[in-house]
Amino acid sequence: MSGDAHHEGDGRPSVDEVGETLAPEPGVESWSRAPKSALVPTPDGLVFSFYGKTDVGLVREHNEDNFMIADLTREDGPLPGEEQFFGVVSERGVALAVCDGMGGAAAGEVASHMAVDALFETLRGDRAAEDRDDFARRLVASVEEAGARIFLAAKKDRTRRGMGTTATVAGLIDKVLFIGQVGDSRCYLLRNGRLTLVTKDQSLVNQLIEAGQLTEAEAEAFEHSNIILQALGTTEQVAVDLTFVELRRGDRVLLCSDGLSGLVSDDAIREEMACVGPLPQLANRLINLANAAGGHDNVTCIVADFDGDALDPPDEAGVPFYQQYPLPRRNDDRPASGPTLPHAVRSMVPRAMPARTAPQSTEQGELATFRWSTAASVLALLGLAAVITIVSAGRPGTPTNAAPPPPAYADGDVPVEVKVRAALEGGELFVNGRSYGPLREDEVILLRLLPGAYHIEARERDGTQVGKDVFVEPGLPEVVLIPPSD
Repeated sequence: MSGDAHHEGDGRPSVDEVGETLAPEPGVESWSRAPKSALVPTPDGLVFSFYGKTDVGLVREHNEDNFMIADLTREDGPLPGEEQFFGVVSERGVALAVCDGMGGAAAGEVASHMAVDALFETLRGDRAAEDRDDFARRLVASVEEAGARIFLAAKKDRTRRGMGTTATVAGLIDKVLFIGQVGDSRCYLLRNGRLTLVTKDQSLVNQLIEAGQLTEAEAEAFEHSNIILQALGTTEQVAVDLTFVELRRGDRVLLCSDGLSGLVSDDAIREEMACVGPLPQLANRLINLANAAGGHDNVTCIVADFDGDALDPPDEAGVPFYQQYPLPRRNDDRPASGPTLPHAVRSMVPRAMPARTAPQSTEQGELATFRWSTAASVLALLGLAAVITIVSAGRPGTPTNAAPPPPAYADGDVPVEVKVRAALEGGELFVNGRSYGPLREDEVILLRLLPGAYHIEARERDGTQVGKDVFVEPGLPEVVLIPPSD
């Protein structure tokens, strides 16, 4: 890759446009606060630029959100907010996190602050991670530790009972970005101008959509969309949803609280991320959009750019998507990810509903009754706790392109790249009967599957199904065409 930092056509500045270049010298700390500088990638390096900002919004009296930008080689804690940082990923790695606190008074602010401290301390540890899996385990452990600390603090102090926080934590030591998720803060990835949600909201409305009980159109007006299914601190243990994506050159990542995603559409977020080059300007634009849409919640976002010769160039047809990481388990390990439904969490501030100019019709009333009865049934079937805790409001429907978890690793198993290309438009990809998201004609979807037998099929909206049985062999990449070629 050439020495300049220009990304043709993506709106990002070149070295000449932003000032002098910046490269770490041997023995010198890899992070630099240089908002007017670009970073020249070093051979075999993975370079980044980060910027984070939080805003109280237009309605709330105080800000219960918190975020973390961390170089895990540093001992003095997370880096300060509202400064842009450039660097090269070190052996200890880097980490980003957005935490959306709740609980009333100052309890939410306390919970999100405690979460950030616990995340940094546990992720940094007393040594560098041994390998990718060790780092992933540590990321999961950091989220669990944060939840345990908040729960204990709330138990000891009656004034903070019910406090908690969401947590979306991203970290990497190499080109694989891991994301640990509890709640409904989000992580998006922009590649080749296309925005993908690589986390899945742990919310009631998303559960109903996936169960086929609610359409995305109905979800936009669903009165109980402010209920999430778990949060750090509201129970003694949490189930961390661990996902991953392999970064490519030029990838842009966004972590945000629902103060942004609950008020601003994915299309609007994509447009800003694709067109605005400097990260501080991008963060400000996104926050301004949320405030222009009402600003009834705190809004937090971290934006990050990744580049360098350690990353492969983007595949024009490749599509990143939500994919759980099949983390190998040690003998004393609990599963790294699993059912994310220990209890329900509800908002203090009711979700703003469209004004009604006429009384509800009988049909509308029946629909509302159906929605709540359906929600109650799902809650009961999932065995959710009866106590409902306070959390921030304004959560939209979530895309349904959520992939199921691959089977757990056996010793020595390594996932194999499987590329699926379909001659269909508007269909949906299924692997062993589980959805892996929408299909677009001649677009490649990259899967990582463990060796074994799979039935891969495409289902069109008219009910047409075409598929192929595939045996994935260890170490051998597979290309699957649907419909199968003659």
